[in-house]
Amino acid sequence: MLGQADVLGGGVYKKRLGKNLYRSIIVAKGGRFWVFAYLFAKQNKANIDERDLRDFRSLADLYAQKSESDLLKEILIGQLVEICDENLETI
Repeated sequence: MLGQADVLGGGVYKKRLGKNLYRSIIVAKGGRFWVFAYLFAKQNKANIDERDLRDFRSLADLYAQKSESDLLKEILIGQLVEICDENLETI
């Protein structure tokens, strides 16, 4: 993950976006994929709280259990949206 990101533990990362005006919470397990789970403007929310962090860690655990097939199905029915870099391999 290029750029500034803070490791929050348990497969959860906070990444700075848009010249440090925005934040994203990303969940990832095992380096298989990254899921942008939450986006917010820094001016509207300074940070996530402990309860949010626990919930995002649980979400990271859930995604860690999913297979490539599970993710593809969720993309096909619109539950997930795949964001690709044309230089990277996708599912």
